[in-house]
Amino acid sequence: MTPVSAARAVLADITGEFERIYTALEPLSAAFAAIIEKRPRVNREDLAPLRPSIFAMLADHRDLVAGAGLITAPGLLADSVYWLEWWWTRASGTPEALRVNLDPAAPDFFDYASDDWYAAPMQTGLPHVSGPYVDYACTNQYALTVSVPVRVHDQLVGVAASDVLVASLEQRILPALRRLDPPLVLVNAAGRVVVSSAPDYAPGHLMTRGVGEPIALSGARTIGWRLLAVA
Repeated sequence: MTPVSAARAVLADITGEFERIYTALEPLSAAFAAIIEKRPRVNREDLAPLRPSIFAMLADHRDLVAGAGLITAPGLLADSVYWLEWWWTRASGTPEALRVNLDPAAPDFFDYASDDWYAAPMQTGLPHVSGPYVDYACTNQYALTVSVPVRVHDQLVGVAASDVLVASLEQRILPALRRLDPPLVLVNAAGRVVVSSAPDYAPGHLMTRGVGEPIALSGARTIGWRLLAVA
C-alpha cells in the first residue's frame, strides 16, 4: 500500500466513524420531532421519554461518544426559554445530566444558541462537526460536537448532537498515522488540527496557509477534513 492510499484508508475509517454517529443521531432526532409535532406546547418533562435512546447511544458508542442529547430552539418549550436534554458519561459509565446555567441574566449563562455546534446546523439545515474546542461546560477536555438539525415541517426546532473527545479519536487513528511517513496532520475545514503525528502540531493549533502539502483524498465530504503532510 502506497503512503497516499494508506492515508486515504485512515481518513475513510475516520469518516466511517462519524457516519455511524450521524446514523445514531437520526432516530433520536426523529423521536424529538415526533414529540414536538404531536403537542401544541411542550414542556421539559415531555422530553424525558427520549432518555433511553440517549443512554443507548452513550452505551453503544462509549469508546468514542462522551455526551449526547437534544438542544431546543430558544422559546420552543412552554416552561423554559432554553433547554438541553443532555447527558454525559461518567468514568463509571453511568449517564449524568448536564447542569449549566440557562438564565440569560446570569454571568455564567450558557448561551448555546451562539455556539458554532448549534448555530451552524440551525443556519444551514445541514449536519455539522464543530471543533476541536475545550468543552468547559462538561468534560473540560478537547472535544468535537457532531450535530444534526431537527425539522418539524418547515421549522427547525433544535439539534440532536453528540460530543466526541479528541483523546478518544486519537486512540483510534494515531497508531495508523504514526506508521506513515512523512508526519501527517488531520485538520478540520477551518484548518484547525484535530489529530497529528507531527510533534509540532497539537489539537486546536491553527495551520497557516501553505504549511503542509494536502494529500488528495476522497470520502471526507461530510466533515470537510483534510490530511496534510508536514516536514
